[in-house]
Amino acid sequence: MDSYWKEGVQALSLNEVCRRANVSKPALYREFDDEDGLMAAVLVSYRELLLVPFLDALELELPFADVMEMLIVAMTSDRGAPTGCLFTEMRLARSHLGPVTEARLASIELERRRAMEACYQRALQRGEVDPVTSPELASRYLDTQFTALLIQMGMGEPPETVQAQTRMALRVLRAAPAGGEA
Repeated sequence: MDSYWKEGVQALSLNEVCRRANVSKPALYREFDDEDGLMAAVLVSYRELLLVPFLDALELELPFADVMEMLIVAMTSDRGAPTGCLFTEMRLARSHLGPVTEARLASIELERRRAMEACYQRALQRGEVDPVTSPELASRYLDTQFTALLIQMGMGEPPETVQAQTRMALRVLRAAPAGGEA
C-alpha cells in the first residue's frame, strides 16, 4: 500500500512489488489472483485506514461548519503517512485499473458521496447551509473540493494555503444570515 501510495499505481511493476514484499509472483497470484486483486485489496486496506475516519466524521452530530473544519484540518495534517491520497490517485489512474479494483473504487466513491449528501441533508434540516443547493449537488461539490485539497497536498503545497483555499471554497454552501447577504 505504501509503495503504491508514495509512487503511484502506474509507477510500480508487479515484479517490483514482489521484490519489495519479498514474495514470489506465484505466491502473490495465489493470494490475490492477479495485480487487479492486489490493488483491490490495497484499496480495501486504505479505506479502513483513512476513509472510514472521514466517513465517521461526516456522521457526527456537530454543526456542518465544525465537521468541515475537522475534515480540512485532518486531511492537511501530518499523519505520519505519505502525502496526498491513494484513493484520489486511483481515481485519477482509473483507465489503468482492472475491473475488480474499478468496481471497488466505484463502490467507495458512492459510499463517500452518500455520506457527504447525508451530512449536508442534516445541516439543511438545521438551517446551517444554503437551501437552494440540493444535497446531491452539495455532495458532488464537496467531493470536488476535497479531491482538489488532496491533490494539492500530494503536490507538496503548504497545508496552510490548502486549508485557506478549501475554507474559501466551502463558504458558498453556508446559509445566508437572516435578513442579509452571505
